[in-house]
Parts: sequence; structure tokens; C-alpha cells
Amino acid sequence: MGEITYRHGWRQRDRRIEQDAIAAWEAHGALPQDVTPEERAQEICCAAYDGDRLAAISTVEIKPCRPLRNRRFGYLRVFTLPEYEGREIAIGLAIHCRDALEAWSKDNPDEKLCGMAAIYHSPKLGPTPVGKSGLTLIGYTPEGYQHRVVWFRHVRV
Repeated sequence: MGEITYRHGWRQRDRRIEQDAIAAWEAHGALPQDVTPEERAQEICCAAYDGDRLAAISTVEIKPCRPLRNRRFGYLRVFTLPEYEGREIAIGLAIHCRDALEAWSKDNPDEKLCGMAAIYHSPKLGPTPVGKSGLTLIGYTPEGYQHRVVWFRHVRV
């Protein structure tokens, strides 16, 4: 395995990234039954590559964050191919997504995107209240999962 490189794909409709992501999701059954790979591909934020091979992919869904008075956040999802798990690639994707979303938020103020959020479904994630990506624990979902956010620096409350 080589050096991991990160490629931005937020709102770019990068055909190569989309094709690689769809192939990975389908090969590993990574999507819920009610979501098509083509729909999810429209939410691609960043991709991690090992040379020409996809190692991980992130998607973002913009929606209200209920605990924060329904302000709009980009909810991050990451799928890491099994052979790349444990290499902190998800942290790199989170950092690159945060930066891409923050720049997009500044350029598109009418979207009112306040930050990035994530629900940590894996108990392996989130041993500290503030992660390397800046995602900070703000509470738990009714199912007991960690709910985390990072605010963008230009946002005012």
C-alpha cells in the first residue's frame, strides 16, 4: 500500500470518483436498500486514493441539526474499503471534507451551511470529546451514538 492522496469532489460531479465509489459500494453492499448508488454519488465530498485505487469515500448530506436549533450542517459519512481500515484515512477525509465544505459555505452564503456534523456508529470512533478533524461531541442520539459537529470559522450565531 502506498501513500494516500485526497481528491475533492464536492458538487463537482467527477465521473471517475463517482464510478469508483459506485463500484466500491456495490462490491461491499455498503449502501442502505432504499438508496441507489447514483443518488449517493451526488453527495460525494472527497475521495482517498492509494495510487489509482479508491481506498475510502466520503459523502455529505446537508440537513438541519436539531440540537443546534436546526441550523444547517453537512452530515459526513465515510466508507473505507476493508483492506484500508485502521489507517486513519477517515480522519484525513473528514479534514478534507471540512475544508471543502467551509470554502463552499463561504462562496454560497445563501445556503446557510454552518458546519460539518457526524453520527459515529462505530464504538471504535470518538474516544476523546474533540477529534483530530475538529468534530466535537455535542451529545448522543436516542440510539446511543455520538453526535459531533465542527462549526465553520466564518459562521456567527
